[in-house]
Amino acid sequence: GHYLKCRYPRCDATATLAEARKTFKSCHNCSHLYCSRECRRAHWERHRKACLHSRVSALCRLVLSTCKDDADTLRHLSVLARRGYLSQGRGVVRILFRSPERADSFIKQGFQCLGEVSYVRWPDLLPAEMGPELYSELLKLSTEYKPDSKMLLYVAICVVSEAPGSATAPVKWERQLVSRCAKLKLCRTVVSEIASGPGAGERPGPRPDTVGDVLVLSFNILSKTTQRAREQVSQNVQTVLRQRGVNLRKHYPEVYQRLATFVEGSTDRFLPVTLHPRDTATGRSFVCIVMPNYGDTERVQFPVSENGDDRVVTVDVGADLGDDLTSKL
Repeated sequence: GHYLKCRYPRCDATATLAEARKTFKSCHNCSHLYCSRECRRAHWERHRKACLHSRVSALCRLVLSTCKDDADTLRHLSVLARRGYLSQGRGVVRILFRSPERADSFIKQGFQCLGEVSYVRWPDLLPAEMGPELYSELLKLSTEYKPDSKMLLYVAICVVSEAPGSATAPVKWERQLVSRCAKLKLCRTVVSEIASGPGAGERPGPRPDTVGDVLVLSFNILSKTTQRAREQVSQNVQTVLRQRGVNLRKHYPEVYQRLATFVEGSTDRFLPVTLHPRDTATGRSFVCIVMPNYGDTERVQFPVSENGDDRVVTVDVGADLGDDLTSKL
């Protein structure tokens, strides 16, 4: 007869199909079968990402293609992208679905079931929400896309998953966002309407509440950085922020800790992070993006907002800043 093996790689238990149907336990979210709750629990850490992400990632892809193919949706998003760009500069149209079921309804029924939509300026994107890889990609895309003919879409689907807990609390619930992004062509009619509409020639002035400047602290991470180079990055990041009255250790202990771990060398990766601190000298908020570049990649050139309300200062914190530091700031 046909035998099934427990899906936990370290377990060799097998059973016939009939036996497995009776005694094996299935994953809470997919069809993986395990010989026992213990094996299911032991495998979850490894399995969870693939389990949820492959399913919901496929949904994200379908949402993106529905946005492209559904005329009403494309029109709505195009207007939002165009207006957002004209009033706030470059950014991303973010669509949030509170559950996979809601994303599914949108795929089946189109515009009337579109999720929660907003326009997010590129300095306000949050790496914690989308994970470092997608964040780096979105930052790069938002500096390159052509705003008069294209828009950036970022789709996030909230997944509440059952995680096998301990013996006393057998199931824990975890919330995660699964997301993808894409560049889409703006709906043609919108481009021409906005171009010829009233006040088309005048750029709206910057909104009074906009953030002051954007400070990008970037550095290259080669395959093996020396401890000395990593210390320099850490010191430079802290020095630059201190000049604006921000004490990393005190105000952002979690980021400070991550820098410390990076310096120790127990991790080669420092994940990108966005902070929204206040400059104590001027009293104005600003955006600070700490952005590693892996390998010898070309540095991302960050856009200066077209309506002149953001000043973008990029500092290479991997270099020996010395006297150059104060002149740059």
